Amino acid sequence: MNMYIKNLSKSYGENFVLKNISTEIGNGIYGFLGANGVGKSTLFNIISGYIKATSGEISFNGEKPRVGFLPQQFEGYPEMTVQEFLQYMGFVKMGKESKGILSDINKQLKIFELEDKKKVKLKNLSGGQVRRVGLAQAFLADPHLILLDEPTAGLDPSQRNYFKNYLVEKSQEKTILLSTHIVSDLEFITKKLYVLKNGSFVMEGKEEELISRVDGNVWEVKINKQDVYTKLKHITISESYEQEDYYVIRYINSKDIIEGSKQVKPTLNDVYLYNFKEEGFTNEI
Repeated sequence: MNMYIKNLSKSYGENFVLKNISTEIGNGIYGFLGANGVGKSTLFNIISGYIKATSGEISFNGEKPRVGFLPQQFEGYPEMTVQEFLQYMGFVKMGKESKGILSDINKQLKIFELEDKKKVKLKNLSGGQVRRVGLAQAFLADPHLILLDEPTAGLDPSQRNYFKNYLVEKSQEKTILLSTHIVSDLEFITKKLYVLKNGSFVMEGKEEELISRVDGNVWEVKINKQDVYTKLKHITISESYEQEDYYVIRYINSKDIIEGSKQVKPTLNDVYLYNFKEEGFTNEI
């Protein structure tokens, strides 16, 4: 089942959050990359039906799919236990068809490592545990379209890696839209990437296509420690590490502005910084 987004816009008064967004999406993982406030959550809220677009449309070539949605801000119902909350969400999604939901709940509890927390109220969980409850309810009831807005917030590195592998497995039969500003969440797993900025797609395509568009703008240079603060003013640093009495600096710029720089192959992180460098996305030494 494909989803078609055509000329989608959202404004509040004269302030446009989304401007004429159009794309076609099928099965697989689609990544939406951008800084906070660029319109990612607004787009997901419109797709989920939580808010209405100002103009444009979203359509499907067939029956509208069941949707699983993890919003950026998720807390569930704090007074419910994990088990109660998932049962409630199962009923909301399936209505009278939810009689067999318990086996699915047990499956999600196991997948997201919540089996020992099922009788604990959500208000007594840690932030990472609440996030995993949010993920469990998003995958509950076998949705075909799954929207995940900043899904790894609060997860530790091992949980993030496990979740990434899980997404790859599920994407064979589902459409998964993943919105994030954490580049590593999207590396090597997406069918297509969208870089969202100021309400529009400034880049879209396969990961290798986006990386190729940044060729010639990524440099690496060795800088003596005593020169770091004089040579790195107003430079967007992608990566840095220390070696003996100098730093190795990777930076984003259209030309080599530091003597001794050499061009290096871009990464997806460089693509991100290339698009947002003027907004202060720099690293400190």
